[in-house]
Amino acid sequence: MNALELRTHRLPRFVFEEICSGSVSAVGMAILRRTQYSVRRLRLRAFLEAASPVTARLGPFADLDRTWTLLAEVERVAPEVVEDVLMHHSVGVWLSRALRQVLGTAGDATPLWSEVGWFHAVAAAAAVRSGHPCAVTVPVVHGAVTLPTVGAYRLSGRFPVGQARLVNSASGTTVEVPGPVEWQPVRRHRGSARGRTVDVVVDDLGPYREFTGPVPPDPLSDSEWDEWRKLLDEAWELLTARHPGPAEELSAGLSTVVPLDARRDVFAASSAAAFGAIAMSPKRSATEFGEALVHELQHSKVNALLDLVDLHTADGEPRHYAPWRDDPRPVDGLLHGVYAFVSVVEFWHAQRGLVPAALARRAEFNLAYRARQVGIAVDGVRGLVDLTDLGREFVASVAVRLAACDPADVAPEMASAAEEIIAEHAITWRLRHVRPDPRVVGDVVAAWPDRHPYAGDAGERGRGSVVPTTGSGESLLAALLKLRVLDPREFDRVPYREGPDFAYLRGEREVAADGYAARLHDAPHDLAAWAGLGLALDSAVMRRVPELVRAVHHGVAARTGVAPPPVELVAWFDRADSTGVR
Repeated sequence: MNALELRTHRLPRFVFEEICSGSVSAVGMAILRRTQYSVRRLRLRAFLEAASPVTARLGPFADLDRTWTLLAEVERVAPEVVEDVLMHHSVGVWLSRALRQVLGTAGDATPLWSEVGWFHAVAAAAAVRSGHPCAVTVPVVHGAVTLPTVGAYRLSGRFPVGQARLVNSASGTTVEVPGPVEWQPVRRHRGSARGRTVDVVVDDLGPYREFTGPVPPDPLSDSEWDEWRKLLDEAWELLTARHPGPAEELSAGLSTVVPLDARRDVFAASSAAAFGAIAMSPKRSATEFGEALVHELQHSKVNALLDLVDLHTADGEPRHYAPWRDDPRPVDGLLHGVYAFVSVVEFWHAQRGLVPAALARRAEFNLAYRARQVGIAVDGVRGLVDLTDLGREFVASVAVRLAACDPADVAPEMASAAEEIIAEHAITWRLRHVRPDPRVVGDVVAAWPDRHPYAGDAGERGRGSVVPTTGSGESLLAALLKLRVLDPREFDRVPYREGPDFAYLRGEREVAADGYAARLHDAPHDLAAWAGLGLALDSAVMRRVPELVRAVHHGVAARTGVAPPPVELVAWFDRADSTGVR
């Protein structure tokens, strides 16, 4: 590898326009992949330079120059092999982590020698793939020597970490360790339909496959492997038949699928460090599998785009609301979300009426739900002054695509459930993360005892600072609203049907409001009760600035010793809001 070689990439206008319009052609995806390969090589060089001062701490993995020379020798005879290995998703994830390790910015306790040592496994993989002779000391991680794109040598259970000697020669590859060694090749699957193919690695072995720190190999059983291949084939059949644009870009861009444990909360994920790789939990149908593939590949496209152009000039502070997340997001996160989820809206817009009967209600709901989420986010992001001209063009294109999938004819119950779930989520998000201006809170607290209208200026009440906190935005009410529209028979079997959530679902809004108020009497910090109260009262102020209402409730209690009745407090705010008195 030429240490002096640097390439400058420019994004062709037609590729940017393809990205904005939705699906990217095979030619466009090839351009994005080439730029990502250059980024990968640049980061590898930066890693080696940064690692040079710490080689004394690397023990048996200190000779990075010798391994770099091995990789360069392989590239001279088999550059396509080196590219394939370096573009493997696990190499990208490892490289990002290793850079942080050698720079001293890593946030975990993975040993430096182990993290940096995996560079030797990367070079060894290229040598084995190309038939180049070598003898390399490689790390043992979670009881295995793993070679990206090749496979894993699983060692005896008494050998969880350490080092091993890998020798590749004309007679084959051996790993020199005490005890038995079990070889497991990397799994690959090729799907074909309507003249279009998709070739993917199904990675159940690599330590960095889940886009995190090293995890143990977790090989699929024969039956699990059969099921994954079946769903891949069925999803590919569906995509080539009904979604030819996404199928073309998946054919050119999808490289890896990582099976996740079904018990995990993660349904599908991608990483900025792993272009073309998607991790996902098992899906119930080819339709859901196809949706996950389409959705997650969008993130790879946006990550590649952001490496080439500036869509905004904002800092990376997480301060913005994204309806699909419980935590505040930076501008990058908002742009990722609107772009990825508008593809989901398009997917369900095309699928509606074509899905099996068992998925019909889910298709209707997903269309209404995702369309409303994207619409809210687009309204929020398009007004940001930090967007560049390209950023505004990017967001405007999402708005055009969303408008083309207008879910106006979705069943009213679906649209209503989506609206209520999103409204409850937004109220809870603000209660958790937004802190109102203390001066405004003090003024309103002072006005409360005599029920004087609050006379602040029109914009004051919405002012506040975003302070990210941990926690989930999930609630029983949202879960019940969703269950009622997706599976009415299962909803009818829910055993305990008392409390304000069920009163709300029955349309007994006053009863629900009183129930939420009773919960707040006992637990004033119950965010779900505050959000439920806002919905039950259909309060404009609670939808817009619930954090101010809650802060005033706590402030009055602290000043007078008596908390104001929540229903009365919300009504007071709403009266002032409706009359224009602040």
